Amino acid sequence: MDQAVAIPHDYPEPVATDSYIIPTLGLYHGTFVFSYLSTFLSYITPYDLPVELLRDAFHTKVSFLQLILEALKVESGYICLIAIFFLISLIPLCYTIAWGCAKEPDDDLNPGPTVDAIIQAEELSLEESLHCRKSFLGLMLQVVILLLIAGVIAMFVTNEQIASAVDHTPTVVRSSLLDAATFLRDAESQMRFVIAEGLATATERIRNDLESVDKLLGEPIQHHLALFTGIDIIFDSIIEISTSSSNLSRRIHLLQDALARAAKISYEAEYRLDELQIQLSVLQRQCTFRDRPLCDTLRIRNFEDTGLIERIRKLQADRTLAKLMAMGEASRNSSMHALTQELTLARSTFRNYAIDVRNVTDNQADQVHERLEELSTDIHATVSILTQTIGELVEQVNRTANFSDSFFDRYREIGAILWLAGLATTIMTLLVTLILLSALSCGCCHADNKAGITLILGAICICIASLALSGFTMMEMLLGAHGQLFICHPLYNEPEYTVLQKLIDKPGLIYPTEPQYGIIGELLRKAAPPEAQWSQPVQISLSTALNECEKGHGSYSTFQLDTLLNLTAKLEHRQRPDLERAIESVGASEEPFIGFTVRIQGILEDMLYDSDLNLTGTRMELTQLSPDKDVLTFIDQLLRVSAQIQDVATASRMTTLGSRAKRLQLSLLAPLEQLRSHIVYHLTALELQLSPWAAQVNKSLSHLRNAQTFLDTEAAEVCYNRSDVYRARLRAHLDSYRNYTATVLNGGCASCRPLFDIFDAMRMLFCHHIMDPMNGLWFSAFLCLFLWAVATPLSLMLSSTYRRLEILSSKLQHSNSHRYNARASVREDQRESSHWSTQRSVSVHVNAVAESSTDEELPHYTASGSDEDAGTDEGAVVIEYIELRYENGDPTNYRESLI
Repeated sequence: MDQAVAIPHDYPEPVATDSYIIPTLGLYHGTFVFSYLSTFLSYITPYDLPVELLRDAFHTKVSFLQLILEALKVESGYICLIAIFFLISLIPLCYTIAWGCAKEPDDDLNPGPTVDAIIQAEELSLEESLHCRKSFLGLMLQVVILLLIAGVIAMFVTNEQIASAVDHTPTVVRSSLLDAATFLRDAESQMRFVIAEGLATATERIRNDLESVDKLLGEPIQHHLALFTGIDIIFDSIIEISTSSSNLSRRIHLLQDALARAAKISYEAEYRLDELQIQLSVLQRQCTFRDRPLCDTLRIRNFEDTGLIERIRKLQADRTLAKLMAMGEASRNSSMHALTQELTLARSTFRNYAIDVRNVTDNQADQVHERLEELSTDIHATVSILTQTIGELVEQVNRTANFSDSFFDRYREIGAILWLAGLATTIMTLLVTLILLSALSCGCCHADNKAGITLILGAICICIASLALSGFTMMEMLLGAHGQLFICHPLYNEPEYTVLQKLIDKPGLIYPTEPQYGIIGELLRKAAPPEAQWSQPVQISLSTALNECEKGHGSYSTFQLDTLLNLTAKLEHRQRPDLERAIESVGASEEPFIGFTVRIQGILEDMLYDSDLNLTGTRMELTQLSPDKDVLTFIDQLLRVSAQIQDVATASRMTTLGSRAKRLQLSLLAPLEQLRSHIVYHLTALELQLSPWAAQVNKSLSHLRNAQTFLDTEAAEVCYNRSDVYRARLRAHLDSYRNYTATVLNGGCASCRPLFDIFDAMRMLFCHHIMDPMNGLWFSAFLCLFLWAVATPLSLMLSSTYRRLEILSSKLQHSNSHRYNARASVREDQRESSHWSTQRSVSVHVNAVAESSTDEELPHYTASGSDEDAGTDEGAVVIEYIELRYENGDPTNYRESLI
């Protein structure tokens, strides 16, 4: 414990480099909208990877067909998705074929021979219904087109994100490898700095300790004795006693002053009160026989009865108070002056103790340095092993970087093909969407015939493009989902990293045979030089290393480098006989501390004896004594008695006596009462000051006695122990170096967090920058495919509506031009002008033909029908005008009336 307190730990700290490239690439910036699809895919494939199957496939121990058959067992979810995509892509084709084969419902447009008014009304109602259907279908198709445009934009954005991530992949991978090499070099530099600079620091401190023995041996003894005896605190408390004594002396001065003034007033008051007593006696004798009993009840107490003057004189003559009052004075003969002198001498003796131990020999310093040189040689050999191992690992990273250059050429080609496929699919989807949009534009411009044809063309294009889009969606879904399963799920399976550990650590895909101690142990074993002596194999799993690196732990402890360097054992320095003999010659003496506070104790004992003063009884007696209250009571009694006296002269004399007593009370007794209150207050304050002061003196005296007893009995042992602590301090510098080196190397020194940042950057690139947009691409394509399945029936139904509206419009125009005469036209105008009325009239003409009429007579009948006043012969054409009145605008609810 003593060594831990005495040993400084401000060894030089290594500085980590900040020249890493990965943090500057901005991989963590942006919003990944389609990350939620990874959760959806995890529900589709809730199984772990068949690691053993992948390992056998990696080493070509199974055929490709067998790999596919085994993979199908865990890919039922993907197969269901593919089936859904395919079925949805067939919906437009199936509906278009069904629509083309079905008979168009146009019979309601030619209902046959009936009354022309009813035909006209039904055709108008049908036209209004078709217009409503056209508006609804157009609105729905507009919503679908808007969603399609959003899907096309999402496809374009995600495709560009994938292309951008693919283009940046070589940069990120090369930067990761460069950062890995930078980390290895930086870790080696930091660990070498800690080991070498720490040893140099420990050697320098041992030299400084040998040159500063007075501060390192004498002062620790002082501090230890001060800690266990509290001598400094005792000295400070004695100084506080001096200050308290001065305050106590001032309080006694104030009390004596109040006592002197009270004594002066009390003498005068005593004389006046005696006169008042004489006058009362005369008054009682002059009372009549009948009033004498009342007069005899009057009594007044004098000062002799109260004892106030006696108590004031006793306080003035108290010798203890006088001694306490003189204690705080600054004269040479006072107790405080003697106490101050003795206290100064004792403090000087205690504080200058370090000078007595200044002469220390340093003969063994050269032997200590020789031993340190031997240790330094061994430590530098260990650092050389670490440097060679790290250098070999850097070479392996550089070889990996050179190998990756050839791989990225093929990677870019695949990325370009995927980008072109995505761009072509996006353009195809956009063109089909534009065809539907152009059809809507034609409808808005009242080109119904062109709009219908364009909608049919759009439906046909959807039928063809759906198959291509479904194939693209299937391909992207397989790529994104398998990438999520094979890459992202193992990389983000934290903190266990079960799949990744099985893939790389055990059984491992890199080595044909299962590594005995894991991939990290294998890498270190191959990179270490032949002269390295392993204390034990490195046994650390990949998941443990990743978790510790994520927390920022040091590389030395994370990768168990002590098994390679064996640094803990090499820093042990317990066997140094020459150094021990040189250190054992150092010592200190306890003689200055023996009995150096005896005179201070004597002064404090005298002060404690003088503080034994009982002021409580005197204060209580003074509190009970109050001549002022006695006189006031007498005056009140005199007034009550005078009110009952029947003799007027006696009552008058009593009133006069009361006035004299009142003047006595106001002039002398009231000030005396105030002085008595001040005396009681000063006694109370003095008692409150004296009790803590006496307790403080007693406490300081007790502590001083205990401290001196401790010094007399324990100072020798303390000096010996602290000398031994100083000798242990010289050894402890090397222990401190060893502990510091172990603490720093096993702590945050050479933090392997950059390795986790590299790992995190790679999974961020492949999962969030590539796989998430790829999943977003197939999801957007699936959304467009689904919207096409919805848009196809909408387009075909809207095309049929356009065609029916065109036919109905032509029939209405033909009927209006051949059937209505001028009068009917006027009435039709009237009907249109009163469109919003609850009841409307429509006038039409009806050609009624007699049963005996022939076809040849019809023109004649028709010609004669224009004359209203012509007579009607037998067999002639009868022309009637009928007015149809519709109830509430309903063409099916009408009433006929002959005009």
